[in-house]
Amino acid sequence: MNLFFAQRCLLLLMLFSSMLHASTDKITFNRPADTPQSRYIVELMTLAYKKLGINLELIEFNQDGALVAANEGLLDGQLGKISGLKQMYPNLHRIPVPLFEFKLKLISFSNNQVLNDMPTLVIHSTYPAASQYLKTAPYKGQLFKVKSVSTLLNLLMQKQVAAALVIDFYLDPYLQKLQTAGVKMTTVDSQFVYHYINKKHQHLIPELTATLEQFKVSGKMQTLLSKHGL
Repeated sequence: MNLFFAQRCLLLLMLFSSMLHASTDKITFNRPADTPQSRYIVELMTLAYKKLGINLELIEFNQDGALVAANEGLLDGQLGKISGLKQMYPNLHRIPVPLFEFKLKLISFSNNQVLNDMPTLVIHSTYPAASQYLKTAPYKGQLFKVKSVSTLLNLLMQKQVAAALVIDFYLDPYLQKLQTAGVKMTTVDSQFVYHYINKKHQHLIPELTATLEQFKVSGKMQTLLSKHGL
């Protein structure tokens, strides 16, 4: 009798799992800032989800609250973020295949490009790369946090702060102006970007992982990187 009951429970569990998987026909993320990197990730993950029979939808959403919303399940995850988010956002599960690598730059007018020699520092708070880096390389000066790269660069150019920490690809549109003004740039860290999904979709992790691994091995990932100039 116990064996029969256990078999019935197993069948019901398998049926529920199958129904849960089948019910995922659309997955929603916030629309990222328009950069070559974000266009690459959108195309890559659209293809990955399409292979699983799932439509990827982008919606307009406040960038400042996107991580919190993804953790709470209001969004289905994050298209691309760095590793190390689990402690603060426990409901987000990282797909373990890196999508691309970026550099974190220290920029200032000083010839002495040493972080803790800078009395003031500004970082871009919307993207957690700089904050994560400062956990491993604590900064002893006065730290400012702003919500946009343009504000960050304005503070630096007006010399209201001594230095800034910023992701390299956010600097691309401003490189010529910065170099002409005499801004120095030093790479302080390299980080990988990963795809995250909310725990309610954790049943998709094995298939997403296998799909992205296949894209990597087949060269599709590299083709898309090249397509978007990365």
